Amino acid sequence: MKPWIWLRVGAALQGLGAVLHTIASMDSPSRGPAEQAVFAAMQSLHFQIAGVTRSHWDFYRGYELFITVIFAILAVLIWQLSNLSKTEPRQAVPFIVTILVSEILMGAIGWEYFFAGPGGMSILIGACLVVALWGLRKKKQPAFAASRAAKAG
Repeated sequence: MKPWIWLRVGAALQGLGAVLHTIASMDSPSRGPAEQAVFAAMQSLHFQIAGVTRSHWDFYRGYELFITVIFAILAVLIWQLSNLSKTEPRQAVPFIVTILVSEILMGAIGWEYFFAGPGGMSILIGACLVVALWGLRKKKQPAFAASRAAKAG
């Protein structure tokens, strides 16, 4: 498969991760009285920070939403890189590597602090990025190759 296809698969997986994270964030099944007590404490304890009053629950929910936004933006960026990799492959490589590093780090955090879902999804996305990079390793940049040929001739 061509590198751009692997990038689109990675983008689709990242988009799926954003949707699944959003659904999981909205669904809050009760796991019993102990969890209800923790959530109630998070919601009831308010404190001042940077001139506003917030609770630990505000931070918890806010970070859930941040992650959804980050996942969605990563999906869009990977998709855009699939287009760039077709026309300017060398330009795409550093961006793909940067996103690959973020997927590796998010995968490690996911496995350590959450469960197999987030870690596994990052591994799958990272694998798509690695395969795409492997396919791009010897691709010549069309504009660069053409300008080089014009200078030589």
